Amino acid sequence: MKKLVLLGAGGFGREVAASILPFMNQREPSYELIGFIDDGAQYHAGMMIDGYPWLGGQDWILDHKDDVCCTCTIGNAKTKAAIQRKLAGQGVRFATLIGHRVYLAPYSEIGPGCVIYGRVTISVNCKLGAGVVLNDSVSLGHDVTIGDYTSIMPGTGISGGCVIGKEVDIGGHAYIVPGRKVGDGAKIAAGSIVFTNVKAGTIVLGNPAKRMKGLEG
Repeated sequence: MKKLVLLGAGGFGREVAASILPFMNQREPSYELIGFIDDGAQYHAGMMIDGYPWLGGQDWILDHKDDVCCTCTIGNAKTKAAIQRKLAGQGVRFATLIGHRVYLAPYSEIGPGCVIYGRVTISVNCKLGAGVVLNDSVSLGHDVTIGDYTSIMPGTGISGGCVIGKEVDIGGHAYIVPGRKVGDGAKIAAGSIVFTNVKAGTIVLGNPAKRMKGLEG
């Protein structure tokens, strides 16, 4: 079994430790989780997080990159992208983790460092970039492309032929109709139904989803 650390000790990381990794190892022994790394000020030497030790901050993985691989368990797409891109450039290896009851159709591709929760459907000819998160019960139609570091929350459906850009955050139970494009860095609020293309860096909300200028930074 390969040694693994989770980068990010918040709720997302603890979910991965509690559900995805045990399932993977039950099916086929793959990764030994040796602990969490996180730069948060609340963590300290000797601290245990749901039964696993806090090992240190990002410097820890750089010191151990030849012996340990890593999965980034930070939900926010922009934050995750900055950290994972930097560490990958310094030679850190990122592992993809896949939960239970995932359907992965033929001719689909999954990049390094992705996290795919349970009950996810990935249809034929889909392409996921690096560091993509597909949370519980996400469904991707045929020929969907998901850019690097995008995070998609539970129950979301993305129809066939959609192109989702890099570092996009999509809230839970959203739905995107066939053939639409979502630009880099956009945010789609939970429960939104997207009928039109979404421009890069914008926030959309509602049914039908509309741009919410007052919410944008």
